[in-house]
Amino acid sequence: MPINKDALGRYRIIDELLRLRSFPSKATLIEAIENRLGYRIGARTLDEDINNMRYNDDLSYHAPIVYDKVQKGYAYDTVGYSITGIPITETDIKKLKYAASILTQFSGVPYLAEIHRPIEQLERIIRVGSATGRWLNNRVIQMEIPPQWPDKGIFEQAVDGVLQQRIMKVRYRPFGGKESEPFVIHPYLLKEFRNRWYLVAYAPHRAEVRNYGLDRFTEALMTTDTYSETFDAEAYFAHSLGITVVNKEEPQRVELWFSPESANYVLTACLHPTQEILENHPKNGLTLAITVHLSEELNMLIRSYGSRIKVLKPEGLRQQWIQDMERCLKNAGQ
Repeated sequence: MPINKDALGRYRIIDELLRLRSFPSKATLIEAIENRLGYRIGARTLDEDINNMRYNDDLSYHAPIVYDKVQKGYAYDTVGYSITGIPITETDIKKLKYAASILTQFSGVPYLAEIHRPIEQLERIIRVGSATGRWLNNRVIQMEIPPQWPDKGIFEQAVDGVLQQRIMKVRYRPFGGKESEPFVIHPYLLKEFRNRWYLVAYAPHRAEVRNYGLDRFTEALMTTDTYSETFDAEAYFAHSLGITVVNKEEPQRVELWFSPESANYVLTACLHPTQEILENHPKNGLTLAITVHLSEELNMLIRSYGSRIKVLKPEGLRQQWIQDMERCLKNAGQ
């Protein structure tokens, strides 16, 4: 029997009160639900909710709810039980593995390449859960969750635009700027970087491919017109160290030195696919080269290593790094 969203909300409230082991009465539970959800329920609805939490196989809660005649209220018979911490059933595991195996097949498709990482995380969760009997919570696995997602409607429009090669009409508000007049784009790729989503698209009015922050679109509508050109995502981001691509400039060879204590981390992390090791000595440190576009992402990477990094080439980037270090020292003395 399908469980609606309102019922799930009531189950969570009942669960919260029962976990406190304050033995809430039926009247107390009804009052809490009505106050939290803003609508009235009867005793019969509460009875059905408790019965579902106990016995509904679709929910798989099997909640050990008992009525204490002495306290004249309800409680969990098992200390520490919660419907939010129930284990995943073997059937659920098989379904998740099957879904993961299907979605993993799309990891090499340019439009869906970014889905591969969460699928890998899902497979790790399944393995850890199977081995330990403990599932996704802050004590076993912590995942970085963005504070907010892009507008669902705009996200779905962008996905459909990419998949159907449909031209989109959009409005855009850059950081610190005004909302644009409507303009059209050819959506090529959705890309996630550091918990932010970007739409890679061709902008005819600029005659170039650009990266637009998805959360900065104020309006996005799919037109009936289509585009026919192809887009090579791998080639486009070949020399990018993040999301920034400098269309009209050639990538540069950047040589960096890392202190001995940072060498192993840098080697295992791999800064960029073009990474070339020039020297690696236990005492002298690590020197390597990458061929990338000069960008703010590169500057942020360099700054993140503080005194454990030196910029060797190109000279312009080296001078910028020196100026950054001088500003840091000046700010530290204030």
